Amino acid sequence: MKAIELVNNHVPPIRPDETLEKAISWMDEFKVNHLPVVKNGMFIGLISDNMVFDHNNVKDRIKDLNFIGKQQMVTENTHLYKVMYVISRHKLSIVPVCDDKNQFLGAISSTHLLNVLSRQLGFNQSGAIITLQMNYVDFQLSQIAQIIESNNSKILGFYTETFDDNNQIRITIKVNQTKLGAILQTFTRYDYTIHEIYTDDEMENEFQERYNHLMNYLNL
Repeated sequence: MKAIELVNNHVPPIRPDETLEKAISWMDEFKVNHLPVVKNGMFIGLISDNMVFDHNNVKDRIKDLNFIGKQQMVTENTHLYKVMYVISRHKLSIVPVCDDKNQFLGAISSTHLLNVLSRQLGFNQSGAIITLQMNYVDFQLSQIAQIIESNNSKILGFYTETFDDNNQIRITIKVNQTKLGAILQTFTRYDYTIHEIYTDDEMENEFQERYNHLMNYLNL
């Protein structure tokens, strides 16, 4: 999936002649910490709430700030994973998308990206999650897929985590089954280390438990 497919118009660009006061108002309204600055359809930079708060006078214009931007934007053909990297690397709430002539095409919010990623990984579908951990040299996706499919299940999505300090890899897999007994027995027979298991009910219960802890904290 490319960046242009991820663009939504939830967060509008702001002009450089607008006031800092308006920028803060828009950030609050659209629940973001950044805004793209656009002049005559061209992307000229990105501003953050910290930039505005550090400025003494909210009646000043956006053009009075020192924009960030060239490294914090992506082109229309940038892959989804690179978009994720830019947002994570620069701690952005939105990332601007431009064409090769720097014309502003729209923005991708981190919230929207998270929703898309959840669908891509299949985590919004019913089923269960299995996390395996192993040495990096032992990782064989084809064998993992064969074990799951041989037990009449399908992989809905997966992702991997690597650990530089001990050459370990952790694979998180979403499957379309909630009864995992046969799959887990097969993994054990092939000497896989099962790190974690979650069914839909367990995931819902864990979310409810964390929510209850948060509400109790807020009521203190």
